[in-house]
Amino acid sequence: MKEYKLIRQKATTIKKDEDFEALLNSYAKTGWSVINVFNHRGVIKAVLSRDKK
Repeated sequence: MKEYKLIRQKATTIKKDEDFEALLNSYAKTGWSVINVFNHRGVIKAVLSRDKK
């Protein structure tokens, strides 16, 4: 069985992409995988999944 999580890019004035990449990498270390990334009203969001523990 899978579980899912929706995360969004936090609004910062500098290093937006690098901060979001670091956030995704931190989730990857705990077993999450990105299954979709999209832009909604100027905010980047990502859907993550992992096997439910």
